[in-house]
Amino acid sequence: MKLHKSKIHFMEILALVVFTAGWARGQELEDYVHLALNSNPAIKAQALAYDASMQKIPQVRSWADPQVNASLFINPMMLPMGNQLGSISVMQMFPRKNEFNIRESLISVQADLNRKEGRIIANDLIDKISSVWYALVANREKQTLQQKNLDLLNDIRTLAEARFRQGSASMADALRIDVLKDDIQTNLEILLDEQASLQRQFNVLLNRDPAVPLQIPDSLKRINSGHAQNDDYGAHPQAVLLDQRSKVADAVIETTNLSRKPVFGIGLQYTPLYRRKNAAFELPPNTGRDMIMPMATVSIPIWQKKYDAAVREQQISQDQFVQQKEALYQTLRQSDEELGFQQQKTLANLLKRDRQYQTTRQILDLLMVEYANGSGTMEELLRVEQQLLNYRLEQIELRLNYHQMEAKREMLHGNRAYNY
Repeated sequence: MKLHKSKIHFMEILALVVFTAGWARGQELEDYVHLALNSNPAIKAQALAYDASMQKIPQVRSWADPQVNASLFINPMMLPMGNQLGSISVMQMFPRKNEFNIRESLISVQADLNRKEGRIIANDLIDKISSVWYALVANREKQTLQQKNLDLLNDIRTLAEARFRQGSASMADALRIDVLKDDIQTNLEILLDEQASLQRQFNVLLNRDPAVPLQIPDSLKRINSGHAQNDDYGAHPQAVLLDQRSKVADAVIETTNLSRKPVFGIGLQYTPLYRRKNAAFELPPNTGRDMIMPMATVSIPIWQKKYDAAVREQQISQDQFVQQKEALYQTLRQSDEELGFQQQKTLANLLKRDRQYQTTRQILDLLMVEYANGSGTMEELLRVEQQLLNYRLEQIELRLNYHQMEAKREMLHGNRAYNY
């Protein structure tokens, strides 16, 4: 009767180990990602670079400074109206039609390059955070499984001691269990050290004190095998950056075409005069009245080849961006295909391990009955029990790999789930 109760307790714990599975709260990972995106210094640096670039807009929307020229004759120049002491003039150049808007557009698209480069940093950061996060959850799940297995071995040891007291088993059975318990205890210590290291890494990615505690789910979320193939990589930050560079080229072309147009300016020249007195030579009318002369100026861009070459330069750059984007898509597509295959392979191995577990569990049930009846051996019982544990540990590792590969695939598509 005592052996029968121990067997029931053994099976209850084993079932708990097998069927205890929870969903990792995705909202927690999402919150941590947003925290990291808001505190990452590299992303902040790109945001500051954008703000600095936008300060150029008031500069390009300002009129050209007026030009003031002054001259003074050492010996006054004799003019009919009187002697000229010198002159002073002022000239103001006017902006071309729509010039401010065109130059502002160029500054804006150039400034957006900093944002797009920040998205590249953010996309890589999300992948790193997700990878460490899933490793943390898997570590905790392994700890739970090892701890439950340790409890299970304690119950098996109780069963072995009961048989030893009945004289139907050797004390060596209990000692064999102690060896396994020591091995599991060491594994738990290693897992705890790994958890501490992963937590520090995670907090470093969040740009905060490495000692800050984390809220970690009990287990990895279940795998959704219905992943649809997605060949759209337009949201990848590198592709977005290339699109932005093409927009910059368009803005440069528009600015270059603006330079083909003439620039007009108007001005005024003031010439002070004074009447000649006691001059040996009289040049009428010698009124001494100052002269004021309106002026106009225009720059005529007649050398068009340099503008044609500048436009062609940008057009060639745009063709270059198209080819770079195509090469990027090719690389992303190849990586996506490889990750997709590895995920399918992981799923197949998971199903295999589950079938093996179910069969091995039946074997363990039979061995438990045999051992309870005094005909089984502890060596075989422990071997099968450890095999079951290894199957579960392998399944955790496979699910970890699957989720990390899924995060990689999300990165290839630009992590669209996050608004960054």
